[in-house]
Parts: sequence; structure tokens; C-alpha cells
Amino acid sequence: MEKFVEMSVARRLTAGQRLLSILASLLPLLAAAYIVMLAVSAHLTTLLPLSLLLLALSMFACYKIFCCFYIDWEYVFVDDEIRFSKIINKSRRRELVTIVLDKAELCAAASHADAAALMRNHEYKKRYFTTNTGADAYVIAGLDGKGRRVCVVFEPDERMLESIKFTMKSRFKSI
Repeated sequence: MEKFVEMSVARRLTAGQRLLSILASLLPLLAAAYIVMLAVSAHLTTLLPLSLLLLALSMFACYKIFCCFYIDWEYVFVDDEIRFSKIINKSRRRELVTIVLDKAELCAAASHADAAALMRNHEYKKRYFTTNTGADAYVIAGLDGKGRRVCVVFEPDERMLESIKFTMKSRFKSI
């Protein structure tokens, strides 16, 4: 079996998330444009350069805010652990959760009864690293790097599933 499998999936924005991204990015721009219009209409020539600078900064802020909504999830299987990372706008990366598979309790398809029972359990912190496209999701439960119980929902490909299945053996439940 492979000791290193890496995959990246892009999160698809829902209609509500897309609307929120547009509103969150346009709000600073509208506020800065309003300040420029006030400076022009009040004939405040001393504040006009400052308000134009504020408008330029708000345009940059709008771009940055809009880009923060584009997220990729990265799953990395290395030896006996799986790492989940968040990549924002294909430039910033942040590692979120690492689960050691030797100490993991269960890995199962999300539709499996054992996975549903884990998702209802309040002792686990739930983390969702899915694409929102309805692809086959799997649930893995175990301890994160800080010793907290975590339940992760993710969408692995066949290579990663085979590697996890080989490592977890009897604790892997398929459909």
C-alpha cells in the first residue's frame, strides 16, 4: 500500500455563501464611495485625497475579502496519519486536524449506521471538509493532535480509501 497519498478538493459555494461573499466584499467599497461623494459634494478639497486613498484601500480590501471565500480542502495520508488542511484562494494554507489512524476509532461511509451514531454523539467535535457536491462522504473519528475527540467528514478518492482501509483494517466500515 502507498504510504503517501495527497488529494485536494475544492469547496463549492452554495447560493447563500455566494451572496454573502458579494455583500461582504461590496460593503466596504460602498462605504468608501459614500465618503468620497460626501467630500466632493461638500467641497472639502483637503479631505478629497484622503477619501480617494480610503477608496483605493477599500477596493483592495474588497478583493481580499472576496478571495477568502474560495476554499480548497487538502487531505494528506502519510504513514499512519491523515492530515486535513484548508487552502484559501490557492495561496494560504492552514493545517486544521491531524488524526493518527492507529488510535482512530472508526472510519465509515457517512451513510453507515455507525457513522450516524458518531455524528449524533455530543462528545465529538464535528468537522466538515466536503465539497458540497453530494459526493460519497466518509466519517473518521479519533483524537486530534491536542487529544480532543474529533469526528471528520471528508470525501477521499479510491487510492486514499484503500490506504486507510489497509491501515485501519477491522475499524474500517464500508457501505
